[in-house]
Amino acid sequence: MRFFKRILNRIESDINPSKHDDSDAIFSLTSASISIEEKLGLQFSGIAALCVKIIDGIVFKNTIKDCTDLLNVSKDEFKFDYKTFTDSYNYLWIIITGKDMTTIHSDVITNVAAGLSSTGDIIEENGFADQILSAVFKFKFLNTFSQDHFENKKFKSITEVNGQNDDDSSRNSNGMNENNNNTINNVENLYLIYNYKTNNFYPYIPLGYHKRDTTKELQALSILKSLISIESDFSKWFPIKDIPF
Repeated sequence: MRFFKRILNRIESDINPSKHDDSDAIFSLTSASISIEEKLGLQFSGIAALCVKIIDGIVFKNTIKDCTDLLNVSKDEFKFDYKTFTDSYNYLWIIITGKDMTTIHSDVITNVAAGLSSTGDIIEENGFADQILSAVFKFKFLNTFSQDHFENKKFKSITEVNGQNDDDSSRNSNGMNENNNNTINNVENLYLIYNYKTNNFYPYIPLGYHKRDTTKELQALSILKSLISIESDFSKWFPIKDIPF
């Protein structure tokens, strides 16, 4: 349980503020989650995942086993379930789901983040930090979500800001597709993606398989940037196809 104890110590005490690592960044989201939900009309879905590039080798396999062993002995205490899934891009998803969504949502996201962050710590400490693509947190737009959250905010699309061409051909493509004709009712989920390479979050709002709502992503940015560490380089707002939750 040493990984969970270390994480909970970060929540309960004020550690060296100059130290920044992935667990600190992920837990900044848990402390900001209530403000994020209120200001963007969202609700944490109870689900988050770590996305890891699979490589061959017994050491990597044993590392993933260490992760699942930790989750198995911790899931009851921290009230979550988990499953693993390998996608068509040969990425392993370690998906963690809060069990009791009737409790305070900040408690649910804290427990889920504890499992997620501890899993990432194990992978990093075993020398596979470069294999971690991202941590992904799923938020749902509430039924009460209205245009008021984004009204009077006019933004260029990310493609216009960066002068990029659309290119959504791979998991790590930095192309930014947009849909200028979508309505509010088409938007269901917002994913907050933590990029382990840049140590920053960015919003991702998919519209089916080939599209993303870049306008609303930028509008969300205007609120998120004051609450969590947001990636300012739009070319690194990578779309992640086929998120399995």
